[in-house]
Amino acid sequence: MLHDVETPEGRAAFARPFDVCVIGAGPAGITLARRLAARGLAVALMEGGGLEWSEESQDIAVGESVGLTYPDLDAARVRAFGGSSGHWNGLCRAFEAADMRPRPQNPSSGWPIGREDLDPYQAEVAEILDLVPAYDDAAPATPIPPEDGFEQVWYLRSAPTRFGEKYLDEITSAPRIALGVHANLVDLRLDDGLTSVTRAVFRAYGAADPGFTVTAQSYCLCTGGFENPRLLLNFDSQIPGGIGNQNDLVGRFFCDHLRMEVGEVIMSAVPEAEVRFFTPTEDFLAERQTLKIVLHLDYYRRKPLSLPKELARSVQCTLPFGERLAEAVTGDVLHCDRGGVEDWLASRDPEANPWGRVVVNSEPALNPESRITLSDARDALGLRRTRLDWRTLPIDDRTIRESTLAFAGHLADRGEGRMRLYDTALAEQPIRATEPEQRLNGWHQMCTTRMSDDPKTGVVDRNCRVHGLANLYIGGSSVFSTPGFQNPTYTIVQLALRLADHLAA
Repeated sequence: MLHDVETPEGRAAFARPFDVCVIGAGPAGITLARRLAARGLAVALMEGGGLEWSEESQDIAVGESVGLTYPDLDAARVRAFGGSSGHWNGLCRAFEAADMRPRPQNPSSGWPIGREDLDPYQAEVAEILDLVPAYDDAAPATPIPPEDGFEQVWYLRSAPTRFGEKYLDEITSAPRIALGVHANLVDLRLDDGLTSVTRAVFRAYGAADPGFTVTAQSYCLCTGGFENPRLLLNFDSQIPGGIGNQNDLVGRFFCDHLRMEVGEVIMSAVPEAEVRFFTPTEDFLAERQTLKIVLHLDYYRRKPLSLPKELARSVQCTLPFGERLAEAVTGDVLHCDRGGVEDWLASRDPEANPWGRVVVNSEPALNPESRITLSDARDALGLRRTRLDWRTLPIDDRTIRESTLAFAGHLADRGEGRMRLYDTALAEQPIRATEPEQRLNGWHQMCTTRMSDDPKTGVVDRNCRVHGLANLYIGGSSVFSTPGFQNPTYTIVQLALRLADHLAA
């Protein structure tokens, strides 16, 4: 049933005890609630937003960024039923087995579980996410052998499935699920021994709202890679420093995929697929001491170019200070790594001169100084807001630079085309050389409550239970031990199904 907790009748539905209280109704929370209810458990599914996006709800996600350039934090998440599935692009891929194992060049990497622990859920994930091959380009039955240190990989694609639209009727009609909207978690209260959660405290948006509590045998925090650590750090009235933060790990190791355009390709022939994905082999990673990265080779149909404009570009780019002069006069940056007379000639016959662009999506290194902390500003509920300090390490720059250079050689050696690399990709520090207006992130917030069997290196154990607490669990990409190069939604749903089976057992 659906219950708006801004009304007395709505919150009265949560006066009874539940088996599990799930906080957050995004892909992780909805998947978890559906699975638990199917296993016969009574579930309170609590969502801070409403059924639709609202400024009031989104304002809770406002925060500040003091590290690498990042989009506004409230734009990166959706606080409404369905969560950030409301704006994802639907690209999906499972983790490779090797991506879940430690790599020496990335200290602290590796998961306490393996791909074999997640594979049993593949069929269910495909049904939940309505998956089909991406770009009508199905993976071959027999893997293609790697060449020149690279192998082609394939993705699946969701429509994309909007969880709020697909599962609302099912959730609101499920007899074992009580869905509360406008229910913002403001505290978790622990027992006297500080080893178990006894109740969760929620508030609606009214300034005078006294709040209400939900009691359950277990509690699952599924509010996202920003919000999971922010809430744990805010709940410090019983444990200084926040819940689960006894080793100062909550919020550390913040990761987002490093996304960057690195060059253009003059192709030898029109490719069969509009988009192809390539990634370095394990031998390449070990030899170069780099991290996993995927390179998108995207084919574009050429647009007609203006001869006067491209002629002027060619002349200006050969003159000393040409770029800076053009920028000073016109107010626009002159891009000398693209365009010109050569491209104008090619654009006259696009079929004979197919053209593409290479975009990388790189796994970042685990960096404990890349982290979520709390600012002094407070939201409408009285909780301190998110402060993001996103940082990278030298291996991240090396991964992008060396992988891009090697991929250019790979295309040339196979006769597929000639790649013109952008200056940023060739720089010693391509990440920091990126133009401020270029988006660097993948909108994937990960690893801020990372999984590890050792409480000195992680916040949750292999079953997503917070170390030191008997009945508090975390869902979503914040528990990723390492980020990999894959978009996270597929793995988020796998982990939610696995967590539900663990709790039901």
